Amino acid sequence: MNLDKDAPALSDYLANAKDYIDLVIDQSPSGEMEVIQGTQEYDIQANWKLLVENSFDDYHLLSTHSTWLDYLKNSGVEMKRPDKGEMLPSHGAGKDLGNGHGTTDNVNFRGRPVARWIPIYGEAAKPELDRIRAELVARLGEARARRVADTNRNLIVFPNLVIADGSSVTIRTFQPVAADRMRVTAWAVGPKEESATARAVRLDSFLTFYGPGGFATPDDIAALEAVQQGLATYREVPWSVMSRGMAKEGEQLNTDELHLRAFWIQWDKLMSR
Repeated sequence: MNLDKDAPALSDYLANAKDYIDLVIDQSPSGEMEVIQGTQEYDIQANWKLLVENSFDDYHLLSTHSTWLDYLKNSGVEMKRPDKGEMLPSHGAGKDLGNGHGTTDNVNFRGRPVARWIPIYGEAAKPELDRIRAELVARLGEARARRVADTNRNLIVFPNLVIADGSSVTIRTFQPVAADRMRVTAWAVGPKEESATARAVRLDSFLTFYGPGGFATPDDIAALEAVQQGLATYREVPWSVMSRGMAKEGEQLNTDELHLRAFWIQWDKLMSR
């Protein structure tokens, strides 16, 4: 619901973020995704804009989530980034999508419930993921099926909506309660017609990585709260530097900060009115 009678049309507001939402929708044979019953709610003692940054910067993965990466490796997942291919550079990209929206865009190397099987899903799930893969190819064609199944992305829809389409699909939103505290709400999302086997893989992946007690979220919360404490006490630093990749022309890496700057530029534009 939008109470602003002068607001732009949704399609105009979303700009190029629409293309990345379509990559989520294409996971469903009917084009219908559903929010799965159950809601995650938790508070973080940090400014809400820090979670924006955390949700789609890609350089914190190896250090902050090393325990999860070790878990995958020890479970038999091949932790090798794919060679550069026709879909995307192997190192991944960061993109400014317009109107403050931005995303990371990566070739997957750590499994996806949509037709990218890894050993932690169990052998019993492999035939079902193979079936999903075949359906994607038949419906979308080989190239689009690979794009849907073999790439992952963390999308920010300005200002505070995250669609993380990686180890599973989650919708996350967050509201400031105070300057140094936010309330986070998140849901799992999946194809409406998903089989019981595929849904079980999806929810297990969702909780294992994105859940409040999973491998990733507690790490992120601890990091965000530490940053908030540091910013509150170390006042010699007047701003947070956001300049990686600024001198580059053309393609930006997922570890550059073009997509993060896109958010801050839009935020500054609105706050300066």
